[in-house]
Amino acid sequence: MTVPAETRKEWIRSRRQRKKVARRARFRRQMVRYMVLCLLLVLGWSGFTKLPWTLKHGQEDILVHGNQVVSVEQIRGAIADVGKTPLYRVNPRLLEKQIVALKAVKHAFVRRYALPKPRIVVEVLEEFPWASYSQGPEQPVECVIAQSGRMIPIKDFPSITQPQLIFYGKPGMKMDHSNVAQWAKWVAYISEQTGQPVEYVDLRNSNDVQIQNGDLHLKLGIADTSLTRRLGRLTSVLAAIQPMKSRLEYIDLSLDNNIPLKVSKKEKEAKDIKERTSATAATTHPI
Repeated sequence: MTVPAETRKEWIRSRRQRKKVARRARFRRQMVRYMVLCLLLVLGWSGFTKLPWTLKHGQEDILVHGNQVVSVEQIRGAIADVGKTPLYRVNPRLLEKQIVALKAVKHAFVRRYALPKPRIVVEVLEEFPWASYSQGPEQPVECVIAQSGRMIPIKDFPSITQPQLIFYGKPGMKMDHSNVAQWAKWVAYISEQTGQPVEYVDLRNSNDVQIQNGDLHLKLGIADTSLTRRLGRLTSVLAAIQPMKSRLEYIDLSLDNNIPLKVSKKEKEAKDIKERTSATAATTHPI
């Protein structure tokens, strides 16, 4: 079948026209997409630059949770430079390190919030007090030893609990978690055998460590790997020292072969004098 030339030309012309219309429609759609994208970018940039990203009320917008020993002011003071910094530029990990620098804080978690208002929320986990530290029996307690071995100054954190167990040591004494764990086992071992709590541990002389356990004074010598074995012999002498307990000055557990006991001479002499005085009075005034 032969198509007339005029009809074919008309068909070609209409086809070109449809392609042109489709091309224009596609161009308009692309332009609309680009305009919407540009508008979103402008709105996003405006919101990013115009919103109040800094803390409006300064340190009052720093909220602290979980603190009992460390005051809110101390935590806010540790991150005081964050007040004028935009939240998107604040590094939470850096703030956590600054807060953990406070000796009573074990862990810290910092969160940033932009809505409904800019604020910083700090969650803290404090150190757990294990023992008190002093330089000697005549000196006041200076620090609290945490379970991690960290020394927490009482002057900086006056509300911290001061445990009854006291460690006497030289100025600048340091402990770590392993030291605390080991001494906790030894102290518990002694208390388990005697049924009395340990009052203090004297570490001022590392070659002559001493412990006061109720009415018993123990000399441990060097606190080395053999101390657990030497402490295990304490049970064997408890029954033997009962008659002389009032005159017992100390129990020496520093030796491996035997357990020396020292009896106080002053109390013995006083007892002898009292007995002689009673005998003389009975002779002078017979019944």
